[in-house]
Parts: sequence; structure tokens; C-alpha cells
Amino acid sequence: MKRLAAFAALLFALPAQSAEDFAYVRAAEPGAVVVDTRPLAACREKSLAGARCLPAEDFLGPHKRLPSARDLLWLLGTAGLSGSESVLVVGQDAVARDFVAGLLYVAGQRRVQVLAEPVARLLEQGADAGPGRERGMIREAVFTAPMRDGLLLLRDELRDELRAQRRPHPLLLDGRTEGEYWGETVRAARGGHLHGAVSLPALQLRGAQNPVLPEGSPVAYAHDAYEGLAYLTLLVAGHGVAAKLYAEGWAEWAADGSLPADAVSHPESAQPAAEKSQSPQDGDARSPALLALALVLVATAFAAGWYLRSRRAPLAPLAGAKAGLREARFAPPEPAGCAKPAVGRGAGAGGEGLS
Repeated sequence: MKRLAAFAALLFALPAQSAEDFAYVRAAEPGAVVVDTRPLAACREKSLAGARCLPAEDFLGPHKRLPSARDLLWLLGTAGLSGSESVLVVGQDAVARDFVAGLLYVAGQRRVQVLAEPVARLLEQGADAGPGRERGMIREAVFTAPMRDGLLLLRDELRDELRAQRRPHPLLLDGRTEGEYWGETVRAARGGHLHGAVSLPALQLRGAQNPVLPEGSPVAYAHDAYEGLAYLTLLVAGHGVAAKLYAEGWAEWAADGSLPADAVSHPESAQPAAEKSQSPQDGDARSPALLALALVLVATAFAAGWYLRSRRAPLAPLAGAKAGLREARFAPPEPAGCAKPAVGRGAGAGGEGLS
């Protein structure tokens, strides 16, 4: 969020815009700078003639974190962009292509057109081709275009708008899947959607013919900034919706439990696959079997104890008999005709002895 705040802190004057400044096209425009968003190896091997390689991965940090405003402007300068050019963004993966296009447009690129056809198809059809040019280690140009920061909405700004007493609140468009919208699929700290949001999944919107679109200026969001910028491109360039973007999306909103949400769910705690797949009926069916096994084990232990006790019992008399024999063997013989003196309490009391 801090990096996005730095983005929005660049308060430049917003240039005049038209629908043609950001749009999907079916053919390359003469004189446009081609930006290839495919992985670097594929771009360097073969791309449209004069294309500059700007893979989506170049703009992302760990966990798809956006670069700071300074790093972004430096990166665009290493690709030779100053912001005054008309660029044609091409690619193979639609989400990666639209992410780069949306980032360029928000950064202030004067004119951004998005080739709707996969670039590999154009190359197969015989379009002018050549190796893509990798960006340099130092800036070839200084990116000076004013940023379109009015398109972005920060979390606190959106929270304040939703809590405000004035009506109506901004229409929220959720570009994630229906499963994520209803909390059935959870990729964040919790599942669900922003309070009052309308589900308009990007996957369905890409393949829809004449979809029903909202009027006005809705606020769009997706899972994170990567998917959010791609969703903004789809809405604005693909369907002409004058949308703004809550860029950090549901991943950031869900991390704060104090923020309102609908259809809230939470990810299940980790458990063994066998337990997770076992139904309640299976558990009920196994209970009698487990009880019978426990009874058999108890009975076996009792029988074993009784058997060992019965084996040890005769040993006590035998030990006594052996001790008696030992005493008899070593006792000295008594002389014949001698009486054994009385020993004990009675003899001492009577004072009787030998006469």
C-alpha cells in the first residue's frame, strides 16, 4: 500500500484523454512503438519488427508487488520510453498483456493501444518480424509523462467513501471468479467480497458478446494489483467503461478484519487428506468396528494377565520347600539323651532350668 500511495502522491496535471488513447485494436498502427509482454526468451527469439521486450515479470517484485514510482519511471526509461510515444502492447497471455498496458496507461503513457490478437498468430500469418530488443541497464530516455493518478483509489479513500453518509455510494465491480466472490474459493486472509460489490468476472467478460455493462464511473477491483490493472484494461480499453481502480484489491482489504465485507468465509485449517475426504457417514460406519477392536484388545490383555499369574502362583511353595531342605542339611545333630531347653517367653517367666 505504501508503494501505491507513492504512486498516487505524484500529483501531476491530468492530460486530456479520449477513447482512442486507451483501446483494443485488431491491427498494428503505423509508427507505434511495439511493446512485447511475453517472457524475455520468447521476445528475443522472434517478435514483431522493432519490438521492445517488456515482460510483465520485470514490473513485479515478490508476491507480485508493484514497483515504487521512482523504480517504475526508471524501468520505462531503460526501455527507451519517455511517455510521449504511441505504443502498441502485444503478448500471448491476455492477463499479462493487459497488466502491462494498464500500468503504462496509469503511468501516463500518451497513447496505449492493445493488440487483441495473440502475437504468435500475427507472426504465423507472416507479419514483419525480427528479434525483440531487450531493455538496457541504464536509461535511454527519461519518462516525463504526467501520471493518471486519478484512476487509482487507495484503501483508506475507498473505506471513507463507503462509510460516508452521502448517497449513492460508488458502484463496486468485482473482477474475480464467482467462487471467490461468494467465498467458496479463498486466496486471501478471508473469503468474500467488498460490501455491496457486483460480480463481473474478467474471465466471463473476455468472452462475452455485447455484455451488460454498468453506467457511470464504477470502482473496479480484483485479487491484487497485477490482476486489478489487467481488469482495468479490460473494462476501459476493451469495453469503454470509465472505471477507476482499487489496485491492491481483495487481498489487501481481506487482511484487515475491521473492514466490512459480504459472504465472509475463512480458509480451512490444514488436515490430513484422509480426514478431509472422510464423510460423516464413513465415520459413523467405522465406530462399531473400532469399539469391537478395543474390546478384543482388552479381553486379550486380561487373559494374558490371568495366564501369567497362574504360572507364577506354584513358585511360592516350592521356594519354601527348598529353604526347609537347606536348613535341614546344615543343622548340627543333637546329642542323644539331651533335652532341648525351652525357649520363649514362658521359660524366662517361670525361672525353670536344668536340675
